[in-house]
Amino acid sequence: MVMYSCKVILLGQGGVGKTSVIRRFVEQAFSHDYKTTVGSNFLLKRLQLDAETRMTMQIWDLSGQDSFRNIRTQYFLHSHGGIMVYDLTRPETLNKLDKWHTDFTDKAGGVPLMLFGNKVDLEEKRAVKRETAAQKAEQFNATYYETSALNGTNVQEAFTQLALQIIAHIDARRSKITNR
Repeated sequence: MVMYSCKVILLGQGGVGKTSVIRRFVEQAFSHDYKTTVGSNFLLKRLQLDAETRMTMQIWDLSGQDSFRNIRTQYFLHSHGGIMVYDLTRPETLNKLDKWHTDFTDKAGGVPLMLFGNKVDLEEKRAVKRETAAQKAEQFNATYYETSALNGTNVQEAFTQLALQIIAHIDARRSKITNR
């Protein structure tokens, strides 16, 4: 049995659904009550990826409010992956991810990244074209998923894919060290 442990950070503006995405993944739950994350919070999720591979994922939910910017960058250190989340009904939340991406990669380095276009259940209110978001994901060297914390669309699949990318990244780094 191979066991991995990793730290994943969710990034993005307030109100995009970071907390809801985490709750959907970890607890298979959704709450319509919006509460701003103050500072940070984290949850653990244990994954059985195949018969021989398990992962414990420490998922950090950081406040999207600008007043926490200086504090949150310290959480980026020693991360194994990042998930940038925007609200596909609010284009400005996608546009503001450039700064989040820069801050994160400056501290975390070249770890696997995902871009989640959240609230796909609100298709009738969509304000960001899929192609636009896919281009942004390519710019960030991130894998793109459209998710819904409300009904769970693509949440499990996206986190599982991130876990597999993190394992590949960790194993590649170990291989480099071993081969020196």
